[in-house]
Amino acid sequence: MLVFVVPIKTPQASKSWERVSQLFERCAISLCNQTSQNYTVIVVCNEQPRIEFHHPNITYIEVDFGVANEPDPISIGHTDKGRKILRRLIHAQEFSPSHTMAVDADDCVSKHLAEFVDKNQNSYGWFITGV
Repeated sequence: MLVFVVPIKTPQASKSWERVSQLFERCAISLCNQTSQNYTVIVVCNEQPRIEFHHPNITYIEVDFGVANEPDPISIGHTDKGRKILRRLIHAQEFSPSHTMAVDADDCVSKHLAEFVDKNQNSYGWFITGV
């Protein structure tokens, strides 16, 4: 099983929560368009994005890490994202995945990823070159 893990920035850290929500909805549709149903999507967020798309393979984990007290906005963003990634990886273990994949909330992925992982479960992972 492939678990996609997606951190969502806080509404307070975004310039446009509406745009963050739109981009995440596009991402969620991309993730849930898999040719294999052997996947799940774990979204870690302070607040669920406002989207129309819903799918049974999406699980939301709401967290309240507060606002980081770091001097520059880049560090704050990385701290928030890192906490959310750690939280979702812990939660992902409940699904006993063969693989996990971190996905940014504005990414789109191939619909064949879960099927590829199903067929190659003994591999430790992959990387893409020449992109």
